[in-house]
Amino acid sequence: MKRIGVISDSHGDRGQMEMALLKLEANGRLDALIHCGDHASDADFIGGNILQVVAVRGNCDGWMDSHEDEMLVDIGGVPIFVTHGHRYGVKQELYTLADAAAGRGARICCFGHTHEPCCRVESGVLMINPGACIGTGDCALITIDNNRHFDVTMMTR
Repeated sequence: MKRIGVISDSHGDRGQMEMALLKLEANGRLDALIHCGDHASDADFIGGNILQVVAVRGNCDGWMDSHEDEMLVDIGGVPIFVTHGHRYGVKQELYTLADAAAGRGARICCFGHTHEPCCRVESGVLMINPGACIGTGDCALITIDNNRHFDVTMMTR
């Protein structure tokens, strides 16, 4: 079983990130941490003891940030597309991002930007926005079993 924490939009609020990490690890250590942008470097700070840290640049990270804009990663045999979402118009609709994720072969898409938690299927892809970590500690936990079946627990306000 793989346990993956998902956070976004921490905006430097490392105290709330630590609170989110406590929630995420309440029932076991994380195998991976995904940060969907806007102070992606916060994931590097907090993810020291986690096996895999995936972080992407958001619209507030600046062009000097060394993180990629988007990534397709395989965790537990499940392809996961990670992006902040601002380049896909996620404040208006999710179809564009869902189609992009599906086109890359992703089964899960993790994104942020809207500061609103979301967990639903679009274009055959499970779309997860954990909400904004800043101020609330909002986050999500993905578990993937040995048969590549996955489940999501939203941990929001």
